[in-house]
Amino acid sequence: MNMRLSEMQTQRVQDHTGASVVPDDNPSMPLLKQNFGDHTFFLDNEGLHVWEAVDDDPSDGAKLVGVRIASWSEGEEKALVPHDPAPSHVLEAPDAES
Repeated sequence: MNMRLSEMQTQRVQDHTGASVVPDDNPSMPLLKQNFGDHTFFLDNEGLHVWEAVDDDPSDGAKLVGVRIASWSEGEEKALVPHDPAPSHVLEAPDAES
């Protein structure tokens, strides 16, 4: 499933995880989209993630699940190693978050 997050969803992910968005003008973006689809990509200390709405309605308030698609090699944040998608985080709908 390809999914670009809205600005509100992107901000929610950043606020709750501390992850940074990979900007659209990043030189790696064409290769990321070719290999993983058109997503909003995030980097954090665990690696590269995409986020998807769990609910059928991908509104700003939907429950989101993060999926790590690449991890940092040997614990260093210098090179990413792609792997099978692995669930990483869940953000409940805003009214369910405390």
